[in-house]
Amino acid sequence: MITKKWPWLALAALLALILPAQAVEIVNNDAFGLDVYGREQMLGVLENVPDPYRDHNRLYLFQKQARIGFKGHYEDAFRYDAQFAFGGEDANGSNTDLSLLDFVADVPLDFGPKGTILKIGQFRVPYSREGLTDQGYALFTSRSIANLGSYQSRDYGLALLAASGKWTGTLGTFSSGGRDVPQRFLPERLGVPYLAARFGYNDGVDEDIYHVVGTDDHLTRTTKAAYFDAIYMQDTLIGHSSALQVRTIDKNLLVDSGFNPYIGAGPGDTAANTANMQRGNLYWLGGDAVLRHPLGVGSALEGEIEANWGGYQNRYGVIHLANARVQGDYRVGRFAVGLRYAVLSMDTKSGFLSTAKAGPPQILGPVVNNDLGTAIHEITPSLSWHFRGNHMKIVADLPVTLNCPIWYDNIGKGTEAAPTPLGAYAFPDPTATTQNSVLATKGNGTARRTVVEARMLFQFMF
Repeated sequence: MITKKWPWLALAALLALILPAQAVEIVNNDAFGLDVYGREQMLGVLENVPDPYRDHNRLYLFQKQARIGFKGHYEDAFRYDAQFAFGGEDANGSNTDLSLLDFVADVPLDFGPKGTILKIGQFRVPYSREGLTDQGYALFTSRSIANLGSYQSRDYGLALLAASGKWTGTLGTFSSGGRDVPQRFLPERLGVPYLAARFGYNDGVDEDIYHVVGTDDHLTRTTKAAYFDAIYMQDTLIGHSSALQVRTIDKNLLVDSGFNPYIGAGPGDTAANTANMQRGNLYWLGGDAVLRHPLGVGSALEGEIEANWGGYQNRYGVIHLANARVQGDYRVGRFAVGLRYAVLSMDTKSGFLSTAKAGPPQILGPVVNNDLGTAIHEITPSLSWHFRGNHMKIVADLPVTLNCPIWYDNIGKGTEAAPTPLGAYAFPDPTATTQNSVLATKGNGTARRTVVEARMLFQFMF
């Protein structure tokens, strides 16, 4: 009988895209429930990047997100949630046919505190309030520069989630390879599984640990929450690489070989190969807190604070990274005014191992360092206008990145002796190319400058 409903499902999804309001209920009875939901975000960016070779001022327009999802229940056996991305977002480079974000079942368990569930499938790794926040309910057009350092994104695995009164916690184990990894049966040397834990106090701020919003436009009382996070893993060697190194999407800086010189290191001046690759240890510790206080009908103050510290080590060395974020907003009626400060501090040893024999010899020999040990600061004011709450809104913000690394790319036309520069790349901006750090080829360079962006996002969501 369910198969006969699919034409109506398609029609409901189309109408929901045209008339954004809220999740559309398709089926709801004791045996089966199905809602469809979706989101579209358009992002315009006006950016000023100090560039001696190209224009300082740049203008971009992107489809930032185009998503659709399905959620509901099957009898009383489990609840499910499946979410897909169809535009504006990176696809897993090892499996480009898939655009799956979440596909998870919440299975209630009889043991433990009432409401204990087993989550199984692909879903958000429980670490960092900013990383867990649903971007459809955010006060800013994008996550902060701090998030580049510690973002864990989604992965597949299983987790236990339990709550007792206002105390709650979760413990999960994941593949560490990221989302949408295809089946590849390769030789292994096992390490310690990727383990993530988050626990704390929740006085009505969050639906649960895995469902986090950045603002509450229906606030009726003071709410607050505080959490602690931890992650540990010993990498597993897989085939010619390792679990962390084959990750092709949503890499934080600590596991990105463009910034971590040890993750792909071999003896002496060489990169690792199958025979000498090392299993590294990855660890993260973090904490965050939020407070929301109503000031009267239709107005409220909200504030968040977060800090994270992590490290990676193997026989060739150890590298650390730290970040922090604090933000607040004042909401009145359909408007919200916000301000965010974030800082990202990488290790002085950050950089990548160059096979081009360029750059000053450092710990491993030819390491291109980029002077990444100096902290990067971001100050971002924002203004939001909600037509229908978070279901239809415009968000404008003005990120100012201080001490921002700029990569000058000389690869292209011309000769090695007299290259024609392609211009400057700003460190915080995604490029999906090797320009996420300065290239080792001769003639490339780096500098620290202030980068200013003006961004505006239009969203409709149901």
